[in-house]
Amino acid sequence: MLKTLGTSYCRLAFGKLRVKSTEPTDASCDVIGRGLRTAGESTTHGRSRLSNDTPQLEERRLGNKMFCLRDYDAYGFDIDHTLAKYKLVELFKLSYEGCVDFLIQERGYPQTLKDDLASHKDFFCKGLYLDADRGNLLKLSRDGKILRAAHGTTFLSKSEMEAIYGEDLKWEHFEDAQNYVRATCANFKYRFFENYFDIPSLVTCAHIVDITDEAEGHKDKYDFWRDLYAAFVNNYRFQGFAESTGNYFPFVKKDPAKYLHKCSEGVKQWLRDLKQKNKAVFLITSSHIDYATQTLNTVIGDDWMSYFDICITNARKPLFFTQSNPFLELDGHKEGEPVQVLEANKCYSQGNYKVLMEFLKKQTSNPEPKVVYFGDSMCSDSFPAKSAAKWDTVLVLEEMEAEGYHPTEKDLDQQDHPSNKHRKVDLGIDLEEDVYLLSKLWGSFFYHPEEDKKQDHLMNTFWGCLISQYSNIAIPSVEYIAGMSIDHKFPAFSNSAGCTRGFSPAKPKVLLP
Repeated sequence: MLKTLGTSYCRLAFGKLRVKSTEPTDASCDVIGRGLRTAGESTTHGRSRLSNDTPQLEERRLGNKMFCLRDYDAYGFDIDHTLAKYKLVELFKLSYEGCVDFLIQERGYPQTLKDDLASHKDFFCKGLYLDADRGNLLKLSRDGKILRAAHGTTFLSKSEMEAIYGEDLKWEHFEDAQNYVRATCANFKYRFFENYFDIPSLVTCAHIVDITDEAEGHKDKYDFWRDLYAAFVNNYRFQGFAESTGNYFPFVKKDPAKYLHKCSEGVKQWLRDLKQKNKAVFLITSSHIDYATQTLNTVIGDDWMSYFDICITNARKPLFFTQSNPFLELDGHKEGEPVQVLEANKCYSQGNYKVLMEFLKKQTSNPEPKVVYFGDSMCSDSFPAKSAAKWDTVLVLEEMEAEGYHPTEKDLDQQDHPSNKHRKVDLGIDLEEDVYLLSKLWGSFFYHPEEDKKQDHLMNTFWGCLISQYSNIAIPSVEYIAGMSIDHKFPAFSNSAGCTRGFSPAKPKVLLP
């Protein structure tokens, strides 16, 4: 339990951020991925290390590495942006307005801070860093070089970037960010935006810098992040769902269908097909049980528990993979006493992967079950699951569609596997969402052409190199893989930086020669 200044510890109900209800201090907190820990807790749950081989050398060394669902004993899933696909345009608007309204009403920011979010959709880009003290947003290469930077909404020239960061343009916090794949550090010198709940705040950050500079001139150090952090707390504190308080949960609670897509019947059948004798299908989410239940009721139906052997809520990822928190019984939506042995067909709270593995051994009748985990977050899902638990991982990455490849029925292998024809999945696209996910101002999420001296079209952004290292494959949606046979063999990533062979059904357009 985090110790705070006379206030209770609170978390996002969907686990995208872990926050306290007081302002953060350098000594009190350390956010890693989407989890917040006390400074005394360990932060070294595995360092990011890249193979020295080129992708071509590594593929020759490892052979044509493949991924097949049939090879696994247990299948784990995150909920938000994995099994539960959000209507991003509505989500972005709600998240943005909730934070901005708080800043205006509770922190005294001017009304001009609030704008029409749609007019700034091209400023959105997953994977940017906020250099908090300088008020700059940064796009990084895989070796820490600053590729593009904006001070507020004004993009900096190369000479302006060099004047701030030096001629090599190497960002001073890169080693820390890379080694531990974390979203921020204890003193809040930086913040990494990698999930759809906080990406709209990129626009808020930029506008705050613009407003500050106009009123006070350029500052040597900006301190607005504490105010924005407080806005996150107001928006996403998990108690807000039960209380119907804050600027997020009351709206989603009232009309969940406005913000969430129903999954197809094909996804439901796929989950049933995975749940065979001596196999296990499970959920691990940092959402609390009340929000998770509403989400799954909306996406799958009120029989959602029947699709899974066990469900773990408030998992506090990535801490679920790095610490030994006990599992807690659930009495309705309230956490109860610790339990030592997990039972099938039940929901639990908190816990750790080692105790879960004991359950999976029993459920699969295998002393060493092979596990694959599906998630959308590098910080909370792929990195800790692979580095700490040694699970294989599937990264759900909607940017694949936005950057030029939309799966169709022709991409499904139903002709080769006639038994798969009964799974009718939804491969529909939302062109307006794609506009938000692909920025002309910042460029590709995966690739920066100016850095590709060899013209080999390998991933060369910071985020791109993490994808190939900590994911076995990347897919645009669960709907796509649910339309494939469980026996289908997918080309998999190697561990080398920039490898592109693990994208299925195809590489994003920018990575094609």
